[in-house]
Amino acid sequence: MSDLGLMMMMMMMMKPHSVEAREAEVRLLPPLLKDQAWGVHAQEAFLLFCLALGPSDLQIHWLINGHMLDTPIMEHRLPLGQKEILVSSWLREGALIKDARYHCVAEASTGSDTSEVDLRLTIGDEESVPSRDLNQWRGALTEHEQLLKRWAEAWESCDGH
Repeated sequence: MSDLGLMMMMMMMMKPHSVEAREAEVRLLPPLLKDQAWGVHAQEAFLLFCLALGPSDLQIHWLINGHMLDTPIMEHRLPLGQKEILVSSWLREGALIKDARYHCVAEASTGSDTSEVDLRLTIGDEESVPSRDLNQWRGALTEHEQLLKRWAEAWESCDGH
């Protein structure tokens, strides 16, 4: 099951609960951005998720290196009672090509909460992707060359008879 499918299933399983007369506070729910960093690799597209609970005016904003993102943001809003809402927000980014700091900011009239993660390219990541691809191509070419030799040997052994 995809990460998005799992997240949507978790949201559907959550039962609405009663909201007290006080204003709902804003809080981010796990997994926080730092928990998702393990799934981000150099030269590969990735997803980041942000779940927040708060009053009905809750909004989620995404930043990269302190600036608003150009990437389209997906969002799902699930009302929980009359005054509280669960907001699920996610973004799909292309390959990580340089170090970046992502922020997920949940804001409402009652306050805000933030999650952040520094995504860094390590020297090993930058170097391993092209060399890994090159090694795969070399392996495929070697295998193809060996197959052609076996076919040539088989053809010659038939000697046309």
